[in-house]
Amino acid sequence: MKYLNSKTIKHRIPANEDLPVIISLLSECSLPISDIEPGKQSFIVAEDEGKMIGCAGLEIYGQIALFRSLAVKSDYRNLNIGKLLTNKVIALGREKSIGEFYLLTNTAEGFFRKQGWNITDRNEVPPGITRSSEFASICPSTAICMKYTL
Repeated sequence: MKYLNSKTIKHRIPANEDLPVIISLLSECSLPISDIEPGKQSFIVAEDEGKMIGCAGLEIYGQIALFRSLAVKSDYRNLNIGKLLTNKVIALGREKSIGEFYLLTNTAEGFFRKQGWNITDRNEVPPGITRSSEFASICPSTAICMKYTL
């Protein structure tokens, strides 16, 4: 495991020119990239000494949001970077008057449960979210649906 000096980890809202690096990181982490577009998602990125090591994003649908694309480079996992990014995305949502977040996951249910997310039935998800490409076609129907309420 890489030693991490917490003073070197920075987070920021990326510029449009960072999108190819975000897409590369998502692809490296086997996350969907087919619908990632400038302006469609709002991301937060984490960097160590100027190198992007993680990202997370949200898509806003009125006062609800789809949390998506939490990715951390393998050398930086288990160092609370995922938790940092999750908290920053939730804070960004709070700034934008989001009241509820939804997500789909195949692999990170335990991580999100520890962060206060709860499993919810896909049939109870609001229409704006269910019409998103992630819900409608990208993620399989077997993915676990979770909800976080502010």
